Amino acid sequence: MKLTGIRPLFVLVALVAELVGHAYAGSATNISGLYYTGQNGSGGLQAGGGRDANWNVTYAYANGTRYRSYSGNSFADTTYTSTAGAYVLSSTANSGGTANYIDGAYVANTSSSQWITAPGAMTAVTGGTVNIGGDNLPGNGTTGTNIATYVYQLAFTITGTGSGVATNAISLSLTVAADDAYEIYITSNQVTMNGSGVISAQYAASASGTNAWSNTTAQTLTNTGGGANTTFNIGTNYLTVVVHNSNSVTGDSTSTANNPSGLLMYQVGAVATIDGNPVPEVGTWLPLFGAVGLYGAFAWRRGRTENPLQAA
Repeated sequence: MKLTGIRPLFVLVALVAELVGHAYAGSATNISGLYYTGQNGSGGLQAGGGRDANWNVTYAYANGTRYRSYSGNSFADTTYTSTAGAYVLSSTANSGGTANYIDGAYVANTSSSQWITAPGAMTAVTGGTVNIGGDNLPGNGTTGTNIATYVYQLAFTITGTGSGVATNAISLSLTVAADDAYEIYITSNQVTMNGSGVISAQYAASASGTNAWSNTTAQTLTNTGGGANTTFNIGTNYLTVVVHNSNSVTGDSTSTANNPSGLLMYQVGAVATIDGNPVPEVGTWLPLFGAVGLYGAFAWRRGRTENPLQAA
C-alpha cells in the first residue's frame, strides 16, 4: 500500500504549526503613546502649574500613610489634598516670569520636556499654595516613618503579531532626572504599592539611579542581548518611575519638613530600535513612534513580498 498522502500531510501540519507559532510569538511592529514629561495632549509643552496630560501619579506613600489614585478619585487625606495626575513645575520659562519653583540644582527643562511633580506639592517648605506648580513634598530619609515614595506612570501600546511577550528585539533609550532616587519598570500590569509603601511589580526594575536631580545620562531598556533588562509585551505596557524623596538623607530622619521632589523624563541620543533598526529622533516621542510604526509597516510589506507563503 502506497501512503502517498502522508508526506504532504506532515508538511502541511508542520507549516500550520510554524505559522501558529509565529502568530503567538509576539513580534512588535509599532509603539505608540510614549510622551516626555510636562507635555499636553498634542505633544506640546503644558503651562507651568497645569496638569500633565499623559503621566499620572498612581500611588504615594508619605508620613506613614499610603495614598492611591484611581478612576479620577481624590487621594483620601486632608493634608495631602490632590487629584489623579501630575503637575508641571512652574518656571520663569513657562509661567511668564512670575514664579520659578524649579530647584536650582535640577537639570534644566528641555525644548520638549518639563519637570513634573506629584499632586499635593506646595509652593513653600511650610505653607504656600498647593497644586499650582510648586515642588515641595513630604519625604526625609531612606528608612523610618518619614520616608516618601511617589509612583509616576505612563501607559503606552506595542502592536504587532501574536500576543504576550514580544520576542523580537526592542530597545528604548531615555534619560530620567529625579529628586532624589528612582527605579524604572516596564510591565504589562500596573505597578502597585501596599499599605506599608512596598512596591509590587510584574517584573524587576529595569534601571535605577540615585542623587539623580541633575542626571544627563541615558538609560537603555532592552529585551535582548547581554544587557537585557526589560520585558516588553504586545498590547498595553506601563512605563513606571518610582521616585523616592529622601532630602539627601541616608537612613532614618527626624525631620517632617517638606522639600523639593519631582521627575523629568527627556531624551539624550537615539530613542528606539526595533530589530536593530534605529529610528531617527524627531523631537518628541509622539511623532517619533509614528515613525516606528512606519518602519514596522515597511518591514511587514517587505516580508510579504519576499515570502509568497505569507500572502496565502
